Amino acid sequence: MSEQIVTGVIPAEKIEINKIELAQRLKTKVDFNLDEIDSCKEELLKVINYKYAFKKVAVDLSNQDYVNLEFCEVKSKNLYNNLQGCSSAIIIAVTAGIGVDRLLGRLNLLSQSKHFITDALSSAAVESFCDYVNQIINEQYKTKPRFSPGYGDLPLEIQPSILKLLSADKTLGITLNKSLLMTPVKSITAIIGVL
Repeated sequence: MSEQIVTGVIPAEKIEINKIELAQRLKTKVDFNLDEIDSCKEELLKVINYKYAFKKVAVDLSNQDYVNLEFCEVKSKNLYNNLQGCSSAIIIAVTAGIGVDRLLGRLNLLSQSKHFITDALSSAAVESFCDYVNQIINEQYKTKPRFSPGYGDLPLEIQPSILKLLSADKTLGITLNKSLLMTPVKSITAIIGVL
């Protein structure tokens, strides 16, 4: 199949942070102190740098509970079930950028409450951004729900293959540590089945 990697940058003001997602991450109802949250959001929007990359690949489900994704094979009953009826998938990575990591590092030293709120805001922001990119993909393809490494039985060990496929170190500035966690921290990878 060997399609090109599609990349893009989206201005921060185009992404509406999902308030329900934010409330869940703050572990509170939506009646929190809006002034402090607005202040943290303002600071976050100054440093956030939304970038995405995705690529369409062939999918082979001929071996029970194994998914062959053209660039790697992975054993995952959950992903195998998620991709039923698909002969291709979109491999996606999104990030809020390294500026968010730096801001969180500073706030961790200066203010635990601002760090907590900004961490929740940035997590909700990258999820909202991933939803936005999912909508871009849905304009071209009919898709199934996205499935990320770490969900169900899909191992994090697939992360290096996904990031290599997308040249994520060059296209998005995403790297992995030895524990297979991404930097920038507010980054997401996923597999989206194409119907």
